[in-house]
Amino acid sequence: MTGKARGPGLFFILPCIDSYRKVDLRVVSFDVPPQEILSRDSVTVAVDAVIYFRISNATVSVTNVEDAGHSTKLLAQTTLRNILGTKTLAEMLSDREAISMQMQVS
Repeated sequence: MTGKARGPGLFFILPCIDSYRKVDLRVVSFDVPPQEILSRDSVTVAVDAVIYFRISNATVSVTNVEDAGHSTKLLAQTTLRNILGTKTLAEMLSDREAISMQMQVS
């Protein structure tokens, strides 16, 4: 892929020389499938979530990661398990906003 990221408009691409990838820069949402997580007080909890993300730099997204959407989904699932694994059941039920903020920071 030669050149740089382009905005909206008309562009000429020579198939023999150039290649392009279209990247969606809008906010995307997806559901994290229900997971069994062991809390800090050894209670098994089934959790699911909805994740919202947006690609902020199209060039970095295309050059550094093969599938940014799939990588983001895996990262969200891992982060959710790691954060909730350090909480007790009572903390999970009462501090949903704090957990949401921790997910955003991570």
